[in-house]
Amino acid sequence: MIGAGVGARSIEVYNSSNPTEIHIPGFDNGKRFRVVLVPTAEARRFQENAVVNNSTQGGRWLHEERTNLPFRHGRVYTLEFVAQFGRIQVLLNGAPFFDFAERLPGSEIQSIDIDGDVHVHSATLH
Repeated sequence: MIGAGVGARSIEVYNSSNPTEIHIPGFDNGKRFRVVLVPTAEARRFQENAVVNNSTQGGRWLHEERTNLPFRHGRVYTLEFVAQFGRIQVLLNGAPFFDFAERLPGSEIQSIDIDGDVHVHSATLH
């Protein structure tokens, strides 16, 4: 189910199918995107013990940025993506987790894709 939130700039998604693509009107400085998810036992990145961050430009994947995997299958996690100048800060359950280098202006970001071995409980863009 995808629906408009309370304000014109708010987007909310609940119990979406996987994969899902959420269209957004840009991800400029100060905007925040929150995902509540539950990793499944089949997650292939568990064997790699890594969270892999990447983006595409012109249909091609760019350089991967990796950080250690803190997730355990079956547990609920809240990830928040906060747009800041030149970077996207990621919070895990409200605490700083990692920074992801902004690769193109936030105004050019048109969608957020969620895929892989997770169940998405909810996603919100503020």
